[in-house]
Amino acid sequence: MYKSLLLPTDGSEAAEKGVREGLRLAKALGARVAFLHALEPLGPRLLLGPETLPYYQALLEDFRRAGLQALDRATRLAEELGVPFEAHLLEGRAAEAILEAAQGHDLIVMGSHGRTGLDQVLLGSVALEVVRRSAKPVLVVPYRRL
Repeated sequence: MYKSLLLPTDGSEAAEKGVREGLRLAKALGARVAFLHALEPLGPRLLLGPETLPYYQALLEDFRRAGLQALDRATRLAEELGVPFEAHLLEGRAAEAILEAAQGHDLIVMGSHGRTGLDQVLLGSVALEVVRRSAKPVLVVPYRRL
C-alpha cells in the first residue's frame, strides 16, 4: 500500500493538522514520511523599492527560520510517534515543490485552510492546485478555525 508519505507544512495550524493526520496514518501503515517546507519566492509578493532593499535579506532569513521551525515541530512529532522521517527545506512555489517531491512518494497528506471567496482568489490554494495537478493520490485534511 502506502510506504512513503509526503507531508508538506507551512507551519500554520491547518498544515500542522495535516502533519498530525499524516503521521497517524504513517504509524498505522508502518510507512516513512518526508516533511517539506517551500520557501516561496518573494518577488511577486513584495514590491521592492529603494526603502525596502536593506530589509530584503533579513526578510529572507526570517522566512527561512520560520520554515526550519515548522520542520522542527513536525520532526519532533514524528520522533514522539516513532515514525521514520526526513525533512526538506526547498526554494520555489509551494505547489510546484510539492508536486516535484511527490514523485518519490506514494501519497501526499496535507492540510487545507479552507479559504473561500476573495481570500482564495488573493491568497490562492496550494492544496487545490496540488489536487488538480498531482499524479499521486492526495489526502486533504480540512481545517476550520472555531
